[in-house]
Amino acid sequence: MWSLIYFELKKIWNKKSFVFITCLLLIINIFFLWYTNLENEKRPSLSSYKMFQTEILNMSESEKEEYVKKLKKDIDGIYFVIDILNMQKNEIGSSFVEQELNANPGVFETYYEIYKSGNYLHFTSSLEQEQIFINEIYNEQVKVSGYDDYLEGIKKDKGKLEGISIFNNQDESNFSTRNIKKSANDYSELNSSNIKFIPSKTIVSTIENIGTDILLILITFLFIGNLITEEKEKKLFYVTRSTKYGVVHSIFAKIIALFIHCIIFSILLFSINYLFFGIFGGFNNLGIKLQSLAPYMESNFNGSILEYLIISILTKGIVVFGIGTIITAICIISDSMILPYMLGISFLGISWLFYKIIPAVSNLNIIKHLNIFGILKTENLYGSYLNFNFFEYPISRITFSWIMIVGLLGLGIFLCVKFFLKGKSLELKRSTKNFILKFKPHTSLFKHELYKILITNKGIIIILIFSLLICYNELQRRYSPSLQEQYYQNIMLKLEGKPTEEKTQLIKAEKSRFDEAFSKISEIDEQIAKGEINDTTGEAMKVKWYSITAFYPTFEKVLEQDKYVKENNGNYIYDTGYLYLFGVMDDGILNDFILLTLSIIFMFCNVMAIEYQNKAVNILQATNKGKKAIIKTKVKATIIIVLLLCILPFVCRFISVSSTFPIDGFLLSAKDISIYHNLPSGILVIGLILLKIFSQVFSGIIMAILILTISAWKKNNVQTIFLGLLILCVPLVLVLLGFEYMRLFSLYPLYSYTFGN
Repeated sequence: MWSLIYFELKKIWNKKSFVFITCLLLIINIFFLWYTNLENEKRPSLSSYKMFQTEILNMSESEKEEYVKKLKKDIDGIYFVIDILNMQKNEIGSSFVEQELNANPGVFETYYEIYKSGNYLHFTSSLEQEQIFINEIYNEQVKVSGYDDYLEGIKKDKGKLEGISIFNNQDESNFSTRNIKKSANDYSELNSSNIKFIPSKTIVSTIENIGTDILLILITFLFIGNLITEEKEKKLFYVTRSTKYGVVHSIFAKIIALFIHCIIFSILLFSINYLFFGIFGGFNNLGIKLQSLAPYMESNFNGSILEYLIISILTKGIVVFGIGTIITAICIISDSMILPYMLGISFLGISWLFYKIIPAVSNLNIIKHLNIFGILKTENLYGSYLNFNFFEYPISRITFSWIMIVGLLGLGIFLCVKFFLKGKSLELKRSTKNFILKFKPHTSLFKHELYKILITNKGIIIILIFSLLICYNELQRRYSPSLQEQYYQNIMLKLEGKPTEEKTQLIKAEKSRFDEAFSKISEIDEQIAKGEINDTTGEAMKVKWYSITAFYPTFEKVLEQDKYVKENNGNYIYDTGYLYLFGVMDDGILNDFILLTLSIIFMFCNVMAIEYQNKAVNILQATNKGKKAIIKTKVKATIIIVLLLCILPFVCRFISVSSTFPIDGFLLSAKDISIYHNLPSGILVIGLILLKIFSQVFSGIIMAILILTISAWKKNNVQTIFLGLLILCVPLVLVLLGFEYMRLFSLYPLYSYTFGN
């Protein structure tokens, strides 16, 4: 039996196609881990969590509490300064300034200089990210530090219930009463020993990853396809069933092999997750209690984080094995290659739909939590606490879930054995049905090559996937202009265009306002120096003028542009939108370039190789011009597709940026933009945009030609993908990891070239 199990595993795991697709799915998993955790305006980078963990590494729990409280106090102080400045800028809000200052004495004075210097970012790259990160850490720390109070509250609920029962003859036969008692008993062995606060990011992101769950299911489907469907396609069951013990031993060997596969790949995938988040977000102490992680504080799981990870990963593997047995049973009785997987996907889709649309507090919540996706979310199964009302008796979600898991396993294994023993469908039937869209003969070589790229090589699917990713990467981006940027935008939109007397007077009026503010501050400083007023009174008097001078560094940009316009007969232009559009003020273009690179590699890896794989090259070489014409047409079709692909991210970026920073003045000279003063005077802004698009399209064409060349050289799409990733993607990944000099070994400098200083 064991030799047969080993054979079942070996014949699949040793297949090059299985290994390739599995490795590809593992790479996709890592890619999505990276992509879904990219830093943006609302999400701190993983390195922020790693830096924080380094800071608290040797602290006691009391020191951690004090440290986190100070971080929270400081960030709130910075935002208090911003709120005061914002209210003073607003005529309606200015009346509340004095009230806020009196309610928070000394806060503005303490944090104004820190705000002005910009030395308030410790873990992130922006103030908004810093606030989001610190608030998250603070909330988690407060929750974990209150664990004793949480346990005490559960005991008090039971005590109150017992007191009511003694004096009022409380009915103890209902669900609520029994649930309170059961909860108290379930938590009775828990205490706060070995609970040490740490950020939950690494563990939560490792386990709570539906993308990894789906990839685990896909790898299992792939295994089943080789285990059953391929053997039926080759009619091997006629041979295995005729041998001694062939039927019984064969099906049990397949089932056990499927179980081993699910467990091993479950461990592999989630171990990769933990290594990824550990490397970039910081490794955790796995020996402390699970309740050290704030999201899992309500769990009654009396074990360590490591034990939680092990039981969660094994549970996922067992659940996927249960799903796999059902799909295997359907494969055994089906004479169609596609039908079992369509049914499996439909079943999973319905399960996911139930999980998403049924509210957690609904009477139907048992359907929500006990379907496949509900059980796969082991963070809810072991990381929280819930009892279901079963005829007025509380039954834990864990008990119900394992009853369902065992039932799923029993049903799947029973059906596999039963259907295999009957052996009514031992081979696949060939479909003779015509496709919905009938093929129409034509003589266009270009159309034919375009068809092979988009349809035969699945290019249309790749375009769709990467287009959605690129659009998401740009359109989900949210820019949050600072108060200084809002001031700059407001004044520059008023000035935009040719200089006029009215615009000159506007600048003079603003300058006079700043001069007055600086003068008043100097007068107050002199009064303090002479002893006419004390420091506290003086600082309170200067608050009003500080709110004005805080915007002077921004106004200096306006003065610089005013000077250039008057000396060079130029135009005023609000340039922030262009700086973001061209990537001068935002390096998010690198993410677009990586996605574009991947799409080009996967789309064109087989364009040249396909002629060698199907031996069509032998026919093409029979004529003098045949091969050359084919190559020229392939290159032409490739360039057109690349052109559309490269324009897409720029268009999405334009929409995203212009929604926050108005982009106007297309017919003005590009020299009017501050960083483009050295450009020739004949280049308009619209011309600069076209140059930017050209540089991106040109870099895309170079990559595509390189992939076509490798495809023609290696004559193998797998090797083309490998070399393409090695040459084009590895340098970009190294750039993301901090090796900036690797930009020089990629096409990114050309793609991101800004034409500026």
